[in-house]
Amino acid sequence: MEEIFAMLLALTAPEPDGAYFEARLAQGEGAPLEVTNCFGPLATPEIVGETIICGTVTVPENHDAPDNGQTVDLAFAILRAETTYPADDPLVYLHGGPGIGNLDHGLTFMAEAFAPFRATRDVIIFDQRAAGISSGSVSCYDEITSNIADIAVEGSMPFEANENGNPVVAQFLRDCIAEIGAGGTDLTAYNTRQNALDVPTILTALGYDEWNLYGISYGTKLTLETMRSAPEGIRSVVIDGVAPPWVHLYETLAVPLSESMERLVQDCAAEPACNAAYPDLGTVLKDVITRSTAGEITFEGEQIPPQVVISFFTERNNRHHLGSLTPYIPAMIYELARGEDGPTIDMVVNEWEWSVPPTDAAAVMAARKDDLTEQQAQLLRLALGDAEIIGNATDALGVAVADLRRQLHRDRALGPMPGLFDAELSAALPETITTSDAARAALQDYAALRLGEPTRDLLSDFVQTHFDGPHLSRLLALLAAMTEDEVAAIFDYAATIVRSRTLDFQENWIDLMLYACQEDMPYNTYEGYQKVTAEQPYDVSSYFNDAGMGVFMVCEAFEHVERDNWHEVVESDIPTVSIGSGWDTQTAASWAEEATRGLTKAQHFLIAEAGHGALAYVNCVGDMTAAFVNDPTRELDDSCVKATAVPPFYIAPWVEEADAN
Repeated sequence: MEEIFAMLLALTAPEPDGAYFEARLAQGEGAPLEVTNCFGPLATPEIVGETIICGTVTVPENHDAPDNGQTVDLAFAILRAETTYPADDPLVYLHGGPGIGNLDHGLTFMAEAFAPFRATRDVIIFDQRAAGISSGSVSCYDEITSNIADIAVEGSMPFEANENGNPVVAQFLRDCIAEIGAGGTDLTAYNTRQNALDVPTILTALGYDEWNLYGISYGTKLTLETMRSAPEGIRSVVIDGVAPPWVHLYETLAVPLSESMERLVQDCAAEPACNAAYPDLGTVLKDVITRSTAGEITFEGEQIPPQVVISFFTERNNRHHLGSLTPYIPAMIYELARGEDGPTIDMVVNEWEWSVPPTDAAAVMAARKDDLTEQQAQLLRLALGDAEIIGNATDALGVAVADLRRQLHRDRALGPMPGLFDAELSAALPETITTSDAARAALQDYAALRLGEPTRDLLSDFVQTHFDGPHLSRLLALLAAMTEDEVAAIFDYAATIVRSRTLDFQENWIDLMLYACQEDMPYNTYEGYQKVTAEQPYDVSSYFNDAGMGVFMVCEAFEHVERDNWHEVVESDIPTVSIGSGWDTQTAASWAEEATRGLTKAQHFLIAEAGHGALAYVNCVGDMTAAFVNDPTRELDDSCVKATAVPPFYIAPWVEEADAN
């Protein structure tokens, strides 16, 4: 309780002391740095200025031409080490995507995932160029504003039909890319090599001389490129959920999923009980996919498409720190093949909603009832009850602290008036904007607020154009009572709202495609994608639903940029741990070993019961990799591999009934 009281006192103090971060940043040199507010929800114990600090580092847009005046602001966060004597070399997380940031929505998860490292060192997170908060320089503000309803409300794809009814890249997307370039942004500078050169620029600006890299997904590609292009200062490396640059990622979209399916089939065949209950599982799986594609598989009266069969494996990949679905998948496949009752499918999908429930108090008591005396059993019941109370109280504390943070931010940074104005605006919408045309016009003008000067007159024009009656009177009265800073806060909030509602478009069709289309095409081709997909042991083409074609089609709107050595194997003697995961349907587990081909000091591990980015699934991966970062010369044993071995497979009741007959 003493720690909780200390956290709440620090949270409600007028200003944090911040001495640690002041001393840290004072050691920085090189790129300009600015401290800013932290975005997104924070983990309960975090105190801005004490345990976490956020800001931006301004880097050259093109490190090869740093004097041309073009720069990019990259948002960062430092999660402070939980020790008075931290190591001098922090852990730097290089995130996935590309184009998917963390700082505006993932800091709570990041604090949990990297907790093992904070015991000894700071953890640095930053949104890469053209990702998350750092994507402002590649946003087409005018085109997004003009098409805001289609993007934010209807979620339209960047495709349209031509005169023959065939899909083509939408002119809107082409205009968006043209707007970005016309604004002075050099789109060719948004690539993995420039990202890699950002790493030492950021770290030296923050005052560090050495660092350790942890890359996940695209972050592994960036980590390997950093080892090649900017190796100075790198002490150790972890790559987890690996996509080596020399793998033709878009041709091989089907490989990770197919590999995860084949691995489960092999695991079942290797266990006598599973093999006896579900013999020749691979053949049965192929047959179920074929029959479901032909419309011949039904469950509870509903036709089952092949995407549902494949979802058994993709859903497993989504189970962060949840019970494993692996034991139940063979029974589920067989139940679809049998065409009779499906108790396992019903249990997993309908009752559990894909989330295997944790062991509850009743299960613990049942498992131990024959081993304990009555007095011991009573003490166990009391302990289990207390544990449940503590868990509920912890959840409630998290909610209360999050609410407190929001209230403090509103009152300290904005004041109460912007909050009242926004509440009145929300109340007025359903009463005064009653047609779809009026709604689209209001939405477009609201989005346009982020493009103009944050003046009282502009905001007044907006409300007078779209609202009337008592709501208009109250909005104008609130506006008249605001300070200039409070008026500016309304514009900042509008920009935040518009960004959040257009984030999917920005991330998926601009940020991601800048990298995919400029770097990986034409090394990947649609014909190659079709060929590789057709060669897989299981037909998974239905799962992608022509997504492969969509990637190649969108790339027609982008210019390809030649890159020297981009698809060459990375060679390095930096100590490295490379991790693949058995459930991973995004990067093949085999690629983790492939990535070590040119690394002379690499250790490779397969974590069977984990998905994409094993760190997010099982605690021992954090323990293992933190131990490695503490001592990069250490040869790690297979304790974590053994602890995450495939559990015993579930034998459905109908198997025993069939055996009995």
